[in-house]
Amino acid sequence: MTGPEPARSPEVDAPPTGEDASYRSDAVDELVARIVADEVAELRRGFASGAEFAVTRSSPSSEQMLHRLECASIESHLDRPSKWTAPHRRRLASNPAYRMPLPTLITRRAARDLAGVRSCRVCWPNPTGGEPRPLRRLSARSLGPQHVGHVLARPDGESIGTIVRWSARTGADLFGVEHDEIEIVTSTGVETVGPDDHVTIWDLPTDEQAIRRKAQLVQRLAGDGGATAG
Repeated sequence: MTGPEPARSPEVDAPPTGEDASYRSDAVDELVARIVADEVAELRRGFASGAEFAVTRSSPSSEQMLHRLECASIESHLDRPSKWTAPHRRRLASNPAYRMPLPTLITRRAARDLAGVRSCRVCWPNPTGGEPRPLRRLSARSLGPQHVGHVLARPDGESIGTIVRWSARTGADLFGVEHDEIEIVTSTGVETVGPDDHVTIWDLPTDEQAIRRKAQLVQRLAGDGGATAG
């Protein structure tokens, strides 16, 4: 007597059916490719015009936000192929006119004239040069490697220099009493504070981070396809 026939595994390469078939179809792939090509061309035109900022919105009805082009929070908005995930492809399959919001790349002059747009708190676009810098206050003992390259500031935001390194040590006061202290070496000098004292830094990306993202941006928008910007 033979036992029951083992259950068959589903075919790995079985063709998609129903809703899966709609958003994986060649027609949707071709439409996405055309949309992405148009989006990238539009971004390249803006970049070629001398844009330094981007205006984004997560949906047609949401609030607009102004960013520097090298802002980390808009990297995903500029990578258009990766934006067209399965949920968006499904919407496109059911409505070929569907589009996702595309960042608008603008010059500094245009950014100064904007009204009703919120400034990003990650990159501090400051197109007018008069907006207060975002500051972060933390205890000296909380300083770590991640703070190297950030600007150390006075409580009012005035720069004391870029943090080069810091170290904990034991020092002595005028009466010879030893106590713990934190020595912070900056690009302009040395600051010595107690471990529980608070220090202020500019809550912004470091110059190194900004330069790296700018280089990636140039590669994406002014690379081989830069000539198509027109």
